[in-house]
Amino acid sequence: MANTPGGGALIVGVENRTGDLLGTDLDPEWLRQQIYRRVDVAPEVEVRWERGIRLLIILVAEAREPVEDTGDRLRWRVGAASVPVDRGEWWLHRQGRAGWDQMSRPSQFRIDHVTPGAVVVAREYLGRRDQSADAMADLAVAPTADLLRQLGLLTVDGFLTEAGALLFCPAPRPWLSWTRVDVEGGDILAREESYVGLSLLEQIANIEALLEAANDLVTLGSEFAERSIRLLPARAAREAVLNGVVHRDWNLQEPTAVTWVEADSSLTVVSPGGFVGGVSEHNVLTQRFSRSPALADAVRALGLVDKQGIGVDRMFREMVTLGHRPPMFVAEPGPRVRVRLVGGTPVLPVMRLTSRIQPTVRQRDVQVALAIHTLLHAPFTTAGKLSQVLQRPEAEAAEALEITARCVVGEQPLITAYKDTWMLTEAARYVVRSEKAESDLLRRLGVLWYVSPQLEDAAQVVDSWFEGHDRITSGDYAEMTGLTKGGARGALDRLVDEGLLIRGESTGRNAHYRRPS
Repeated sequence: MANTPGGGALIVGVENRTGDLLGTDLDPEWLRQQIYRRVDVAPEVEVRWERGIRLLIILVAEAREPVEDTGDRLRWRVGAASVPVDRGEWWLHRQGRAGWDQMSRPSQFRIDHVTPGAVVVAREYLGRRDQSADAMADLAVAPTADLLRQLGLLTVDGFLTEAGALLFCPAPRPWLSWTRVDVEGGDILAREESYVGLSLLEQIANIEALLEAANDLVTLGSEFAERSIRLLPARAAREAVLNGVVHRDWNLQEPTAVTWVEADSSLTVVSPGGFVGGVSEHNVLTQRFSRSPALADAVRALGLVDKQGIGVDRMFREMVTLGHRPPMFVAEPGPRVRVRLVGGTPVLPVMRLTSRIQPTVRQRDVQVALAIHTLLHAPFTTAGKLSQVLQRPEAEAAEALEITARCVVGEQPLITAYKDTWMLTEAARYVVRSEKAESDLLRRLGVLWYVSPQLEDAAQVVDSWFEGHDRITSGDYAEMTGLTKGGARGALDRLVDEGLLIRGESTGRNAHYRRPS
């Protein structure tokens, strides 16, 4: 229905054949989120009462770009049936409708303007797709005209769309530039921007090759069985580059600038044009909007980026599960969008934890990954705090914490609730801290810095607790730091001696400490 002109509606709680009202107890927000997670469409869900029976109405708006179902098929409604539709037909019907994408309109170029190199690159990308589960992979060996038509880039009149011309025809200017430096602001080791005459696909392939050459492999021994990993997760780096290309403002002439810093194993992508469609640096994990839907759809169909815009989620997950900092998105004057990824040698203690999470499917859950990352760098979190990290409402952050709490490591829970907070369990902390030789590395990286802290760190632990509480007990401090209650009481008493805390008037089980007034 999202693919169908005008959208549509679904009624939940009605027997399909007879029309009898059965009713439903499903929660509207839960249903909306389940649909969103599967096909990246977040419809409106309304509760209606008919003859005293509760029904749900799913209102599906017309999509700005093709939406694949959970079987990677493209379908729309014809009468009462859902039938297959190819991308070319979808975009043809989209033309002439309000808000249609100019990238889908016919250009002045035909197939004979297509560069052979662009076709080679397209076939290579399509050939990487899973042939057994992906119908698009068959296009790798299809005639060029069929390939372009199935990608939605060739009109029935034989003209390439604007997106097709951009991807497959010689470019009048470089759309990408590459710079490799030794340190920030240091010497330039390599620079490449002489891409005039190459199609956008060829320019992307060249940047990808340069990035692969710069992004060295590091071999992990012992428990990871000589496993080799890039200094910067390849999938995250590729997604950053392609997002900077696909979602840029094509009315601006400057190239998308890609910079690799050797000493930091960092990648910075600066894309011309600011955020649009309600997207900002504060909601890139949850908001979806394509400035050029036809181009984004073609790139997705080629297999260059992940389905339905979930690449940013995976970019975050790939980074934090290796112990790296999350990606940084910044809106700059110009306007421009800058994305920065900082890699380096993977942090083995963090990998040790994230690779042992059960059920295994949760190792791929970005919400679980970000919850763990947060708790590795802070003694506790709450739904309110985590909602800012996940860029989701507090209710959804609470759900993410409950999901994480159902995960186990070594048959023990991964996180646990304490009062109004959530903390890593002792079992999870032990997995990270099991090698004493790694303790200095962990403290330098700010991982579990709050466990058995020194005096200066103890004050920071207490300060974090007071952000949401007006008193702290030895039990609170013991839960956060892993100390015994006696050890926690001694640490808090030392803060009293330093004048950073005062003892409350209560004693025994009600004994507590407060900030000085």
